[in-house]
Amino acid sequence: MKKLILPVYLGLHRLMMKLCWNLFVLLPLNPQKAVFSNFNGGGYGDNPKFIAQEFLRRGLSWKLYWVSASDYNLPKGILPLRPNTIAFAFHMATAGTWVDDTRKLYYFKKRPRQFYIQTWHGGLGLKKVEKDCEAALSQEYVEYAKIDSQNMDLLLACCKWEYDSYREAFWYDGPILQKGIPKNDIYFEDPAPYREKVLTHFSLPADTKLVLYAPTYRDSRKTDMYNLDYEQLLAALHKRFGGDWAVLVRMHPNVSYQDYPLTYTECILNASPYENMQELLAASDIIISDYSGCAFDFPMIGKPGFLYAEDYEEMRRTKDYYFDLKDLPFTLALSSQELMEQIETFDEAAYQQGCKEFRDMLQFYDDGHASETVVDLILEYHS
Repeated sequence: MKKLILPVYLGLHRLMMKLCWNLFVLLPLNPQKAVFSNFNGGGYGDNPKFIAQEFLRRGLSWKLYWVSASDYNLPKGILPLRPNTIAFAFHMATAGTWVDDTRKLYYFKKRPRQFYIQTWHGGLGLKKVEKDCEAALSQEYVEYAKIDSQNMDLLLACCKWEYDSYREAFWYDGPILQKGIPKNDIYFEDPAPYREKVLTHFSLPADTKLVLYAPTYRDSRKTDMYNLDYEQLLAALHKRFGGDWAVLVRMHPNVSYQDYPLTYTECILNASPYENMQELLAASDIIISDYSGCAFDFPMIGKPGFLYAEDYEEMRRTKDYYFDLKDLPFTLALSSQELMEQIETFDEAAYQQGCKEFRDMLQFYDDGHASETVVDLILEYHS
């Protein structure tokens, strides 16, 4: 019975949302209202968070809404908005500005004076995205993505390489802001407060060194490749870098950490529920990832990073990569044991030289003021 009722319910819900949206677009547009979305209902984070924070910092009398699938701890001045509700359709239809970091994979109707900013969530990364791996995407997604791109008014890029890449990969020919991305602004601040906050949150001693393990998700949602030997990892880090270490394990928002079988301890910690990925990156000493864009933040700031991906060849066949390994400052491990060996033989001087060459090749725009620039553009648009 449930299998019969669910498709009917979903069809009626889609119809209701479409009718509501088409009704609400007839109402007056509020140019001083903005709706922010992180993964269409994800936590308070990523690029949209830092733009919203800039609105709060300036004390602007705007109505700010955050698309919230759960009861997130939003700061005063930002109101939660449940996705795919009548209230959601109302505020989206009447808001002067939309700020998203993922595609709109649902029906929407954009009005002429609405300003749609797509910040994207990945930034730099190893695996190809969007049009560059179109053969690996569903036709439904491609159709939604093309509609989404046609409605975008601004896309953000962190570097010259990304600017050129996005122009082709996003089915998009509109403006691209060459000022960096808001979530990278944090790297131009003093990291000490963020480090103290993270250590306190996890009840760790002040001299603890942090390694962040942050793999991205696979389209299959499988987690069997997230199979680090954490005890060996802690031993390898201590042997090469000294000190006492803790591992922060952070799953991608599209992967439920509850489905990842891991026994956490006092030094192997579940960082998936922590609300702000950027704070974890700012606080950590080392990152281990696979294809995720977060690993590519570390060459920009000179912190050590390692790539670990047992399914590297499989991903090459399905989506392929933007960079050849020789162009990266990272080493790549195809097994947990290989990763331990690369950590123990890590060459700091060679890595820093590789980071410099990588930065020179990509030509980063980031200067710590991307959030300010985006808010300036929003205010200018609605002036």
